[in-house]
Amino acid sequence: MNHRLPRWRQWRRRFWFRVTEGVLWTVGVLPVAAGRQLCRSLARLGVATRRRERGRARRNLKLVYPDRSAAWREDLLRRSTLCLGETLYATLTVDKLAARGFPGVTEAPGPDGRGALAVLRGLLERGRGVLLVTGHLGCWELLGAWLAQGVQRAAVVTGTVRNPAVDRLLQDRRRALGIEPLARDRGARPVLRALAAGAAVGVLIDQNTGVASAPVSFLGRPAPTPLGPARIARRRGVPLLPVAIVGEEAGGVVRHGVPIDPMAARDEYELTAQCNRALEDMIRRNPDQWVWFHDRWNLESGC
Repeated sequence: MNHRLPRWRQWRRRFWFRVTEGVLWTVGVLPVAAGRQLCRSLARLGVATRRRERGRARRNLKLVYPDRSAAWREDLLRRSTLCLGETLYATLTVDKLAARGFPGVTEAPGPDGRGALAVLRGLLERGRGVLLVTGHLGCWELLGAWLAQGVQRAAVVTGTVRNPAVDRLLQDRRRALGIEPLARDRGARPVLRALAAGAAVGVLIDQNTGVASAPVSFLGRPAPTPLGPARIARRRGVPLLPVAIVGEEAGGVVRHGVPIDPMAARDEYELTAQCNRALEDMIRRNPDQWVWFHDRWNLESGC
């Protein structure tokens, strides 16, 4: 069977790869203020021209904040757009931030007074690896790179960009930062191998993907949530650590929740619900930092 793409699709993929390279280069050579402003402008342009995503964000905000005024939700959408631009800038320059020792990135003390990295290292000493429960809150790429510099081995479960050249570019950047990409479509085996080797493995559970999921409450509404992380954690006794980064112009603040013992839950569904509650608590405290443009609650399919 011939899987060769039509010529127009090949050209389109090359075009977007060159665009990606061009944006990376441009932001990299600009002064910080100019680069940040460019990324904010790109985010505004994207939201202004992408009618479907803009409408999706408004529906999501109304679903989660039905008692708030339309003006309040519109202001949150505006601030979320600006944060998306900040996230883009941090993502494109994370290699430079890493080379400088992540200036401006700090830790907020958790319930026991320790920062996320100290808690993570303590959990890793048990020898079973750790599942880092996080989501698209603040600059998740910056979070992964910052955590990777503090542990011996780090990995992240990631989707695959349909443009192979762009996907290789993104995954190579992650590897250069000490993060091992684990393709989501390859199932549990790569995750199990990484955990067996004592890695901290990031799993982003706040989006509606094509993996095995169940309707679990998220921000007050049932949402398709992957069960794989909870299933792996219970079978292997792997602890879970909720963690996220809240972006600021100077860098970001790394916050974490109480580590979750997988064996304390009755089943994988209850464990997934605990993970969702930990993540949604971080989102509610920083709603402008979350990506509202995703069909999180499967509203567009009528489910």
